[in-house]
Amino acid sequence: MTELKTNDRVAPSELAEPSYLRLWRSGELQRRVEALEALLERCTVCPRDCLNDRLKDEIAACYSGRLPVVSSYTPHFGEEPALVGSHGAGNIFFGNCNLRCVYCQNYQISQTTKSRSKTKSPMNAWPR
Repeated sequence: MTELKTNDRVAPSELAEPSYLRLWRSGELQRRVEALEALLERCTVCPRDCLNDRLKDEIAACYSGRLPVVSSYTPHFGEEPALVGSHGAGNIFFGNCNLRCVYCQNYQISQTTKSRSKTKSPMNAWPR
């Protein structure tokens, strides 16, 4: 692995492999997904702690059931080269956000859609 020092510029091909790929191959990513999905049975995923059973699609403040609503997803190349590599950093924008941040920059896509539509994971289509 390449050791980075302050002010070093390293080509994206020389950067270390993203850690999520190692987690995916080892099966650890799947174990983490299962642990997080278990939280949906008595939902405590956000600060509202509604305790609804989202595994049964019970709807609460977030208007989301078992699967999240994904408004959009895309590679993003607008960050520092060390962060985006050659394929871009991943942007995933979720709908039905229940945090209601006063200065939300994504209000139109995150808070105005009260959709209950199911969304398959965009990560299945992401380049690996």
